[in-house]
Amino acid sequence: MPQVVMLLLHLEGVSLIQWLQTTFSGFAELLLFLTRMGDPRHAFLVYFPLALVFSRSVGLRTLLVAIISEWTNLILKWMLHGERPFWWIKDPEIFEEGKAPHLDQYSLTCETGPGSPSGHCMVTAAVLWVVTSALVSDLSAAPSNSWKRNPIIRAAPWLIYSLILSAAGVSRLFIATHFPHQVLFGTAVGILIGYVFNRVQVQSFRPRMCMVLSAGLAVSAMGLYGILLHLFSVDPSWSIKKAMQWCANPEWVHLGTTPFFSVARDSGSSLGLAVALHSILPQAGTMQNGAHNSLNGSSSEGRTVGVSTVGFLLFLLSLTLSTEYWVLPQEPQELLYSLVFIKSAFLTVAVIGLVTGFSKLVQKKQKNW
Repeated sequence: MPQVVMLLLHLEGVSLIQWLQTTFSGFAELLLFLTRMGDPRHAFLVYFPLALVFSRSVGLRTLLVAIISEWTNLILKWMLHGERPFWWIKDPEIFEEGKAPHLDQYSLTCETGPGSPSGHCMVTAAVLWVVTSALVSDLSAAPSNSWKRNPIIRAAPWLIYSLILSAAGVSRLFIATHFPHQVLFGTAVGILIGYVFNRVQVQSFRPRMCMVLSAGLAVSAMGLYGILLHLFSVDPSWSIKKAMQWCANPEWVHLGTTPFFSVARDSGSSLGLAVALHSILPQAGTMQNGAHNSLNGSSSEGRTVGVSTVGFLLFLLSLTLSTEYWVLPQEPQELLYSLVFIKSAFLTVAVIGLVTGFSKLVQKKQKNW
């Protein structure tokens, strides 16, 4: 019975993907852009730095949720063994030769991890839940006569949140890298993770806790890998072989989409947070809101700080995004994952250090004014 249900979900999913590819063929570049923006790496490279600039507590929660959601996605992928449309239609046990439906492939189609649940949708839903909730809370805390208390204004962040998730989901379907049920499942789990971990108080973060988290993420992932491989005779890397076999262009297969790449990034980011909590944040004093309060004023000083904050944010994002152009050796894979671990730890420490230094500078200037 479960196999019949999955077969029907896959068949209906392929039909929907074909309709999307036919209907929106003229928007392929836009949809590719949207799927790039939903990449889990942007939770670390864009959303975390952006949130941290305006609020330390929101920024650290954003990082924590990014780590937890991506790791959870990996575990679920290995457990659920989900197919991806672009290789499923090539299965000779499903379709006879020459009778398989056609799906277009794109440069971002050939991801190497299992398909369920969607990591793009799951991480994006979780991380943006934290950011959106913080924005809505800020609007709700405004004086009763403020324009921020307008119901339409307060509802706008959640509307934008829904639109972003919808766009991310459609883009994943369009490029034939996910089935609809995988997108919906990933989104639902992401929202749940965002809701649960958004309640975490950053004051409770301790360096030792983050070090344990870093080790725990890596050990648990490798432990599950070993259990599946040796006890259940299930190769967790089966999906890599599928992607390499059925991708229309071998150059579209990237190891940056493998499960262990995510583990290295999550574990490294956790270690980086531990280092920052030990060596940077204890000296940051009471700076809980970054430059947030400075942006709310209408004085010339506030405007000056606001311009400086925007300039600093652009610099910070250009710095984090530029790390994606660092060329790392793809072989041996152990070296690649080790370098990703180190890079992620360094990047987390660098972002927290730069933001803390900028916040100190802002506070110093405000005292002089």
